[in-house]
Amino acid sequence: MRVVYKSALALYLIALGFGVFTPRPDRVTPGANPVINGSTGGIPAIGHHILYESGTVAWIGNFFMLIPVALLIRKCWPILGFQTIFILTLFITISIEYIQVYIPGRVSNVSDIIFNGSGPALTLLILHRYRISKNRDRQESPKKSSE
Repeated sequence: MRVVYKSALALYLIALGFGVFTPRPDRVTPGANPVINGSTGGIPAIGHHILYESGTVAWIGNFFMLIPVALLIRKCWPILGFQTIFILTLFITISIEYIQVYIPGRVSNVSDIIFNGSGPALTLLILHRYRISKNRDRQESPKKSSE
């Protein structure tokens, strides 16, 4: 089953790379409408137009962007601790922002790092708390049945 998770992780990282490393057509050619003028980027241009139309949508997208990476890493390598997975996702987001400095039309922001890191952090915290409560319930259930 881990092969499926590793394949899903690889595909997600490829799609993520395609999404975050393509130039933003609206910034490369100011004033161009990427939705109408398909020659400036096609499908990625439409995605950029939807994502960057509102700053709130971009923040929400940044928050959820690396959550699947954190979950898939956890499934692929269950031996890794939550802190290690968080550090890996933080390394990924810092790498993305660093590389975007050199891509035409892309901008690197500290807020992107914060939102990209907070999504996996919150998810891992919830999973960790769930696992603790699940283990606590398992330990308490035999005591109740023996009474």
